Amino acid sequence: MSFDNLQARVGRLGLTCTIICLLVIPLSGCSGGAISTPEPVTIVFAHLGFDADYYEALVEEFSESYPYITVELVGSGTGDADVFVDSQFALSELREQDNVLSLDPFIEQDASFDLSDFYPGTVGLFTSEGEVWAIPAGADVVVMFYNRDLFDQYGVPCPEVGWTWDDFLNRALALRDPDASVFGYAPTDRIVDSLSFIYQHGGRIFDDLQNPTRTTFDDPLTIEALEWYASLIHEHNVAPTQKQLYDEDLGGAGSVVIGVYLNKVGMWTGGLSERGGGRQVSTTWPGEWKMRWGFVPLPRDAQSATLMFVEGYSISSQARYPDACWQWISFLSEQTPYRLMPARKSLAESATYEQQVGSDVAAVARASVESAVLLSPRLIEFGGAWGIFWRALDAIIGGRSTPEEAMISAQQEAERIYP
Repeated sequence: MSFDNLQARVGRLGLTCTIICLLVIPLSGCSGGAISTPEPVTIVFAHLGFDADYYEALVEEFSESYPYITVELVGSGTGDADVFVDSQFALSELREQDNVLSLDPFIEQDASFDLSDFYPGTVGLFTSEGEVWAIPAGADVVVMFYNRDLFDQYGVPCPEVGWTWDDFLNRALALRDPDASVFGYAPTDRIVDSLSFIYQHGGRIFDDLQNPTRTTFDDPLTIEALEWYASLIHEHNVAPTQKQLYDEDLGGAGSVVIGVYLNKVGMWTGGLSERGGGRQVSTTWPGEWKMRWGFVPLPRDAQSATLMFVEGYSISSQARYPDACWQWISFLSEQTPYRLMPARKSLAESATYEQQVGSDVAAVARASVESAVLLSPRLIEFGGAWGIFWRALDAIIGGRSTPEEAMISAQQEAERIYP
């Protein structure tokens, strides 16, 4: 998506209600004239390919209330767009390049728009320099998926909301079958999983996830959490080693994903949006899961902690009709997404959401969001630190270093880059 420099931002931020009134009330007076129809406009909306069907249906519904606004749908990255959806981590770059409009004037003018209805922290992810630059579109929480067929085969009780690390390990041990190359657990994203366990144990890798100033890789609780994480691989072997990922019985491709399809993995983590697998929900999964599967919130240790990722709607600084774009965004924010969970509390807690996605999905989403850990877009500024963390984690997983050695060394390296 390409954008030119911002021009005449303030002048183009018309006040929606005022403009509509001017359009429908003749200039000759407030009465006695024919009511005119707003001038037809067209806006272009860029979205992720996963959501094409979802937005196509909403365009039809939107046009019933706003027949003078035509919304053209395009895939993200296919060209210029007036309004678009992107992740929380895109905000910094968009702001630096002056590619988005502040939404404060629209919010202030729209009396029906209630920012307090969004889950705590979600709006903050899209707030910079005291202004809101995107409206949360939906949230994706990390959950624990499990293979019901394997749980039944080995007579292991399925996990439940409120389970703990001990419950998780005991189930993983009961599912582990070396003769059949079945593992109790396998991470599809080692960074996401390790971060989840670190924050569940009370550890941290930055001093403040919302306003980070330095890394804290050598935090004692962080090291303890990674010691426990490493024990899943090297001590209990309920999770595969790097070498085992390349064994033929696990698919031979070095991929946990293949092991899941082969019914060789009892539990794995992923975003709630990935449920069921398939390209329609995630690029991670080439096909739908064929086994019977379920999911629960992540297990807890000293505390519950669930990484939550948020997508948001923004208006391009080059949008020709920003007021029409706002009407579209405002409308979208009141819908219940099928892939993500609603960012609005009123929607997530509604009977409509439960009917749309099922009571099990709604229950897990609601339970998970209560312990959400949000990652500030500012963490992108520590790109080098993330590379250091990944190399340390890889050394731990590969058995080339103890967690204590790896994380102390990682902290020393990070301090040389971010003193």
